[in-house]
Amino acid sequence: MPKPKASHTKQQQLDFTTLLAGDLSGPAPQKSSYSVSEITTLLEEAIEAHPALSGSMVIQGEVSNVKRSSRGHVYFTLKDEGASISCILWASTANRLNFELQDGLEVYLTGRLEIYRPSGNYSIVGSKMEPVGVGALQLAFQQIKAQLEAEGLFMEEFKKEIPEFPQRIGLITSSTGAVIHDMLRVIRRKNPMVDVLLRPVKVQGEGAAQEIAAAIRELNHPQYQLDILIVGRGGGSFEDLFCFSEEAVVRAVFESDVPVITGIGHEPDYALADAAADYSASTPTAAADWAVPDLQAIIENHTQLSQNLLESMAEVILYHEQTLDLNATRMVELHESYLETCGHQLLQKQERLLSRFDLAFQKKEQQLAEAAAVLNALNPLTTLARGYGVATDLKGQVIQSIQQVKTGDAFKLRLADGALSATISETHPIGAAPAVSM
Repeated sequence: MPKPKASHTKQQQLDFTTLLAGDLSGPAPQKSSYSVSEITTLLEEAIEAHPALSGSMVIQGEVSNVKRSSRGHVYFTLKDEGASISCILWASTANRLNFELQDGLEVYLTGRLEIYRPSGNYSIVGSKMEPVGVGALQLAFQQIKAQLEAEGLFMEEFKKEIPEFPQRIGLITSSTGAVIHDMLRVIRRKNPMVDVLLRPVKVQGEGAAQEIAAAIRELNHPQYQLDILIVGRGGGSFEDLFCFSEEAVVRAVFESDVPVITGIGHEPDYALADAAADYSASTPTAAADWAVPDLQAIIENHTQLSQNLLESMAEVILYHEQTLDLNATRMVELHESYLETCGHQLLQKQERLLSRFDLAFQKKEQQLAEAAAVLNALNPLTTLARGYGVATDLKGQVIQSIQQVKTGDAFKLRLADGALSATISETHPIGAAPAVSM
């Protein structure tokens, strides 16, 4: 907003400036009254003319009444035991803070004193802020750690198991410098069969945290088919490594479906990403060494295990052969004894069966003799032997009555020792057979 032109003389301005500076010996202003705008303008010009107030200043105080607007601006009060002053951090400045501005925080605020004409209020418009007694990054580190720790991002129960035999590994680090070469050398030396995908990122400075977090999320895509992610960089100052402690990176590490191994800095260095990782190595090289199994050691171990297995199998086979021989001998002995017993039993049964057959045969023989005697008694040849004969016609039919023939018919007469052929010359009825009473 353009400032209104002053309606007072240069002498009056100087007199007012002198008055603000504390010199009361100068001539007093001659004007009897001033408008509000004139007073505001005099104050602005006095501030601009004052050596301590006209430029950037550093103010120490305690933060209170922090409020954030929807546009990202931060309004707060800076106070000490004797006074307080309103302060503003525009969104562009507030977004650069590495720590969370909270009530009760003691800070050094760098800014300019400005007057807001519509309300007549004056405020410090800050351009930089540092915590008192601790660095901004250290404070940010503590605040992020406390918040994420409370959310459970560092809990052991959420750690994912690292695959023992990974086939594809993603490296998230700088594409320049010794770190990437050292990691690749270790991986190639230990297991050249492992595929490596490098995702270059900034590893320090502005925007590094966003790049690292984006890379972690990108390499989680199924198209890459990665078994392990290694996030690392070489040693550096706390400020250089701070991007690995920013909330975006820590959350990306925690939310990764692919197991994450971190190797950030050297042994004393520590980043919050280490706490959220599934495994934290002391250095990037150590991370690569830990992630990849030694192929030669695997081959040697496999060879030894194969040898041990063959020896164990030989021992087992020998044991079972001996057991089988022993069992076979016992089985043969048992079967011989059983067969001998069965032989005795079979011989006894055979003798009993033959005895029964003899009795049955004798009985049947006797019955046959009796039947033969009966049959012999009924044999017509026996009757014929006593002088009888049997007459039959030429067809072999027995002639039982003279009614069956007539004079001139031929017939045969069966005797005991042969047969005669004859012709009927005449028939002589003998008479009716006597009646039989029942």
